[in-house]
Amino acid sequence: MTARLRVFRDAQDLAETLADETAALLTAAIAAGGRATMALPGGRTPSPFLTALGRRAVDWGRVTATLVDDRWLPPDSPESNAATLRASLLAAAPAIRFIPLYTGAATPEEGEAACAEALRAFDGPFDLMVTGMGEDGHVASLFPDAPGLAAAWEGPAPCRAMRSPTAPHPRMTLTLPRLLDSRRIVVLITGGAKRAVLEQARAAGPEDAMPVRALLRRGGADTMVCWAP
Repeated sequence: MTARLRVFRDAQDLAETLADETAALLTAAIAAGGRATMALPGGRTPSPFLTALGRRAVDWGRVTATLVDDRWLPPDSPESNAATLRASLLAAAPAIRFIPLYTGAATPEEGEAACAEALRAFDGPFDLMVTGMGEDGHVASLFPDAPGLAAAWEGPAPCRAMRSPTAPHPRMTLTLPRLLDSRRIVVLITGGAKRAVLEQARAAGPEDAMPVRALLRRGGADTMVCWAP
């Protein structure tokens, strides 16, 4: 298993440390290739990290970002991950080029082609991919009980519509190959319940039963789980 576990004092320590490291990573990528790319999570848990990152001194005009997944909702919906990102990182660093997953189509299935076309802006590995993890072991919107999981488990499409009986709203998610195509992979989690799920995921078992296992097992040398109580 490639992923290493990093333990922080608390959620703020995690957010500030990860923001420092991300800023350094992005700056190095810009120096090496003229630009940097990220795929990021939405929701409450990553918000302190995203807010802290926006305060860092990075040449944000050379950074392109997208989401690892989003609910199929207009971007002004408070339940949209795009709204979370705009209220945190993008509010502080508006020069970032943001590629949303939501296209405005009536359903995510109808929006798949346009979303995939938009994601062509990322023509290589992400410099950084950060995702949370659910208490069922899902990452992005790769839910273990979702009928479309098999299609999202393999390429070549970068994104797939996803519906799950346990999740409100249809979703658009990056596929597993696109998530794995990242130079650095971070699973960001907090709290005792998520730590218990992580320990279960680190044990033997099928990947599709707990999709986070695919990142833990197949991620590269720079794959890590960042946890705080």
